[in-house]
Amino acid sequence: MVCNCGGIFNVIRIEEYPKDLKKENLPLYNRVCDVQCLNCGAIRYSQPYDFGARINPVKSLYKE
Repeated sequence: MVCNCGGIFNVIRIEEYPKDLKKENLPLYNRVCDVQCLNCGAIRYSQPYDFGARINPVKSLYKE
């Protein structure tokens, strides 16, 4: 992904798979990630990680 400033986004956090997810369902679960521009430092949250999508689901990546 390319930032508005022309820099490249770097993945800084990836959502973990839910602990109750069965092993055979791992490929079907679409995780999200947070990315940061290497040029200007801009951060974008909840970006698609496993598969690209036009609409990004917003998920909490922090453990509660």
